[in-house]
Amino acid sequence: MMTPDQIREHLRFYFITDDSVDGFPAPDQVRVALDAGATLIQYRNKSFSLNDFEEVEAICRLCRQRRVPFVVNDDVLLARAAGADGVHVGQEDTPPRLARRIMGPGAIVGVSVSSMEELERTDLASCDYIGTGPTFPTDTKRDAKAVHGLSGLRDIVNLSPLPAVAIGGIDPTNALDCFAHGAAGVAVISCITRIEDPRSAAAAMASACGVAPGGARS
Repeated sequence: MMTPDQIREHLRFYFITDDSVDGFPAPDQVRVALDAGATLIQYRNKSFSLNDFEEVEAICRLCRQRRVPFVVNDDVLLARAAGADGVHVGQEDTPPRLARRIMGPGAIVGVSVSSMEELERTDLASCDYIGTGPTFPTDTKRDAKAVHGLSGLRDIVNLSPLPAVAIGGIDPTNALDCFAHGAAGVAVISCITRIEDPRSAAAAMASACGVAPGGARS
């Protein structure tokens, strides 16, 4: 069971798998991110079927080998069945309190918050962190809410009792701005998965996050 400070440190370089990239399977994406120094991995697959369960288990094993926490997006039962360290839920998904009950007291539970209004009505007592965005324009998530920018990020960080991970349009050129506005970490997808050289892109992202291979702060 990790302490709040340990969870906060693991949020620094938060990588989310991309289910829209052909020829670059999620386990391979995770290997690239882990080799670069990713500090937390989230599995996201909006078209998940039982045929994909083996890749979730494979990612879980990779993360265990590297001692990097692994969470599943949305699907609490999948997270528990795969032996994940936690789950990240959205506003329309399993309520955080129920997610906590299913996953257990030692699990990591994150929740998406896109505005001050959502933050105020979300049950944060059952959560360990919030994911907030989109910080910048992004086409990775088709149903993304309105961009709230760095000022919106700062407002949410200042109000939230939990550490916040910024998401949406983040890459090595703007990650430091997110940290400067109070984010504990940045979540990235396309700046690694949709680049011609993912390994170089992941290394650049790790450098921007101030982490070295293995996840240590540099």
